[in-house]
Amino acid sequence: MQPDILYRIQDANGTDVRIPIHLQEDHSIAVPDDFSPPAWAKLDYCQCSHCPLTTDTHAYCPIARNLAYLLPRLPSGESYRTISLEVKTEPRNYQQDTTLQRALGSLFGLICASSDCPHTRFLRPMARFHLPLSSHTETLVRSTSLYLLQQIVQNREGEQASLAGLNERYQTLNELNQCFVKRFHDRNLSDAPVNAMVLLKTIAQHLNWNLEDDLSELAPLFGTTEPGGSTNRFSQGSG
Repeated sequence: MQPDILYRIQDANGTDVRIPIHLQEDHSIAVPDDFSPPAWAKLDYCQCSHCPLTTDTHAYCPIARNLAYLLPRLPSGESYRTISLEVKTEPRNYQQDTTLQRALGSLFGLICASSDCPHTRFLRPMARFHLPLSSHTETLVRSTSLYLLQQIVQNREGEQASLAGLNERYQTLNELNQCFVKRFHDRNLSDAPVNAMVLLKTIAQHLNWNLEDDLSELAPLFGTTEPGGSTNRFSQGSG
């Protein structure tokens, strides 16, 4: 069966790793029912400090289980090793020479967003329109616009769409990424997977700290630059 998304990592030393990703109707990652995850994927193994799940209902961490299924052998080596990344999706293909940690960071971000973790569920629309190796500005535009669009689609009982709450979600995401850095450290992995999670943590942290400032910098694109330093129109509590 043709995968919905295919990640392929190659380097000059002959490494050729292919990670096919099949998605279900809700765009979550499809994992066979008979898959037996390793011990490090159990929910209570380095469980996130703010995880709302319990072992009574979830034997395994949704993200760790998907990582274990898709990446039984994580590509290893130095984080800054140059690799060729190819990502095939249904509408188009992407190819770029980059570092191993950036390639893994992009892949981990997709896996997190496509997992049934309560803290990453809000990222599912971004996973649906996956953009590998997206820049900070691209991530900013996609996360804020899709967050607002999600509210409009859900109607919210007539409430006005707002960015209020997005910072809080990125706070929880930042904590999750930090906990996964510890989970990977505990497995004594090479630095590439660990640093890939550090990159995701840095992105979430930056968006959380600088959301309003970054949106203000985009104001000229929409003709909303106001002289004299007047209040910008991107307030998180306004529509």
